[in-house]
Amino acid sequence: MLTGGALSMFKKLLILFAILFTQTVGYGKDAEKPKKNPEAEVYKWLRTTAEVIATVEEKAYRKVDISHLTQDMLKAGCATIDAHTSFLPNFEEVAEATSGKFSGVGISIISKANEDAHLLIVGTIDDGPSQKAGIEGGDKIVEVNGEKLQGLSSDEVISKIKGKVGTKVKLKIIRDKKPLEFEVKRDIIKDQSSYCYHFKDHDVFYLGLKLFTETSPRQMKKLLEKTNEGKYKGIILDLRSNPGGVLASAFDTSSLFIPKGSKVVITKDNKGKIVQEYKTQSNPTLKRPVPIFLLINNFTASASEIVAGALRHYSNEAGNDAKSPLRVFIVGTTTFGKGSVQEIIPLSNGCALKQTSLMYFLPDHTSIQAKGIEPDFLIKPKITPTKEMKWVSELYGKETSLKHHVTAEEIEKNAKGESAGYAHEIDQTTMKKQAEEKAKQEKEKDDKEKYDKDKAKKKRLEDIATNPQIQACVNMISMLDLAKTAQPEDVSTRKKSLEFLKAHYLTDTPTEIEEIK
Repeated sequence: MLTGGALSMFKKLLILFAILFTQTVGYGKDAEKPKKNPEAEVYKWLRTTAEVIATVEEKAYRKVDISHLTQDMLKAGCATIDAHTSFLPNFEEVAEATSGKFSGVGISIISKANEDAHLLIVGTIDDGPSQKAGIEGGDKIVEVNGEKLQGLSSDEVISKIKGKVGTKVKLKIIRDKKPLEFEVKRDIIKDQSSYCYHFKDHDVFYLGLKLFTETSPRQMKKLLEKTNEGKYKGIILDLRSNPGGVLASAFDTSSLFIPKGSKVVITKDNKGKIVQEYKTQSNPTLKRPVPIFLLINNFTASASEIVAGALRHYSNEAGNDAKSPLRVFIVGTTTFGKGSVQEIIPLSNGCALKQTSLMYFLPDHTSIQAKGIEPDFLIKPKITPTKEMKWVSELYGKETSLKHHVTAEEIEKNAKGESAGYAHEIDQTTMKKQAEEKAKQEKEKDDKEKYDKDKAKKKRLEDIATNPQIQACVNMISMLDLAKTAQPEDVSTRKKSLEFLKAHYLTDTPTEIEEIK
């Protein structure tokens, strides 16, 4: 532990160190300014930073915690590098909260800039802790356990929301300009993120994935094995508002559809150089050409976009091959457009840097960054959103809405090699009464949880059955099934099926209408 005098001397030595280095690289006070010397720029500003810290410590009227000052400087600066890079001053705390030993509250969020005062909730996991507590999509978190969010990165806020199973977290929410407070009990968010149903009258399977978890590939595999038996007309894979999740899970899901040895995704550095190619290691589970309608929206992001892009790529690559089992059609609205890869780099003092280091590319070397995946069939939600949610979808549902996002133009420049620029004893009678009361309370609790779960399940079923985008997918699958009997040649391949549907099914794509006089 340094005393005040020793600390001041240390800072002076730090300035001297910076001065010596600036002179070593040829950028002293009297030296000629070098041309584009990155090393000189580093030491030049190290010197200025050291001067600021020493001056503040010595002369500031208000006592300043130099440790916090430095951390805040780094947090603010790193946040301007790009939308997903951040300085993590308490890395151990963040890592522990995301290690799997801790739990969450079941919300999907959009990343915030450090200076933003709120964290936007896109949606809640069905029957999850937040939904049970009454939190809704469109709510804005402004405080966690009484701590305001301004100045915190998204990672720091998430680490504060997460915690040990069974513990509670207090969230202050702004909804329709009104402050609300919720106490949410943390729980493991596991199998609540996916569900599967069968449209019996139409012989269509529906699988909704709100997040790619370790169980997602196994569920998808079971579903495909049933379709191989020839029992179903088609599959709807719903990836709407799926922010991604575990990349390995998304990769394994893609492997169920495409040939062994096929590229699923490619990563490239800022010079456009290929760093790694992810190829499938097993034969696909899908054996028969069952139509798969994949639903997306503007909150479909990251790993979900990789799955959608890869499956369509190999569907297109099959071309006119009538024997190809892959018939994927993408329905909905354009996806979020997050094609960046972040890595966590541990630093000294228990800190770390979460840094964007690579970009994802589809098998044909197309980048999804700040572009997203466009659907084959544009079908918008027909339920009129509230004014708030409409604003959320328009302004937040895309990578380009994030501050300092990496642009599509930067990726193109990098590809060309150009510069682109975070104890009392109790008698037996009393003990018996307490045990009976506890048993009664636990039964009431179990009954309520069962009621809430059944209620949530019923609502989900109603939503799926009446959702216009899902209904459109069911109708198109039925059209293809009818055409197989009446006009088999017109739907013999994925390409022909696409042309057939576009010619006979009216979507939200603008169509030319002529007035008859």
